[in-house]
Amino acid sequence: MKKDEQTVGMLDILRNGFWFYFTHNNHEIAAHASGFSGRETIYVDDSKVSTKLSWRFKSGHEFQLDGHQYRVVFDVVSIWKGQIACHLYIDDKHVETNEHAMAINNTKLGWKTFFIMFAAGLVFGALSAYLVKLFV
Repeated sequence: MKKDEQTVGMLDILRNGFWFYFTHNNHEIAAHASGFSGRETIYVDDSKVSTKLSWRFKSGHEFQLDGHQYRVVFDVVSIWKGQIACHLYIDDKHVETNEHAMAINNTKLGWKTFFIMFAAGLVFGALSAYLVKLFV
């Protein structure tokens, strides 16, 4: 595992999402990707500068700071490992990359986890369909 790569549990991801931190020119840049809703938010010095909802495998956010063009890119490296990378670019130059993975020791998510997630999706889908029929 790389120095800047971290492994976190699946429940932590659903509860807290992925958090990535960068420092540049005395500015703290925090990038958050929700593990539940797909919402991505970028903060600079604790102020929100960009937010959007994205279910893509790669998405970016751009903002200006101190005369520089910043870009933060979220990149799903492996859906089976639950691995996501966050890249920081300044004036179109790659500066830093941080990664997080849901899988332990960088292994793939097991079949048991896959089936549990599949079953949960099935139950949620059936419940949603029932509620839509009930109220619509």
